[in-house]
Amino acid sequence: MTEETEIVTYLFKRLHQLGIRSVHGVPGDFNLAALDYLGPAGLNWVGNCNELNAGYAADGYARLNGMSALITTFGVGELSALAAIAGSYSERVSVVHIVGVPSTKAQMHGIPMHHSFADGNYSAFRDISKNISQVCIMLDDVNIAGKEIDRVLRGK
Repeated sequence: MTEETEIVTYLFKRLHQLGIRSVHGVPGDFNLAALDYLGPAGLNWVGNCNELNAGYAADGYARLNGMSALITTFGVGELSALAAIAGSYSERVSVVHIVGVPSTKAQMHGIPMHHSFADGNYSAFRDISKNISQVCIMLDDVNIAGKEIDRVLRGK
């Protein structure tokens, strides 16, 4: 990943290189900007009526194609998808769950925001996901994001 490449651009291009052509999910305030990068990366958006259904759709896509991607928003969105993610994890189905999160500035300063517990702890939901994911990371350092994306997509 070059310095000029945005993290989301790199991630979506890598997903495309791995054979993913459609990304499932539900638009939300913390992931809306990322959705604009799907088309230029050669990915189709498959919007779903809720995150649980999006998770199950991503699971089905992965069973047919070997891997899939799901996009949700921080807090309520990601939590709503976790039953499907847990099912995928238990059956070794490769679903990349991408969560749009509040800005790193808001997180660093512990600013209470909607979709959170309003306690400044922005890792609570990620901590839940760690128990039902092969790998769970936060892409908050542009200097290592490309390497982290590649590591995660290799399942390590």
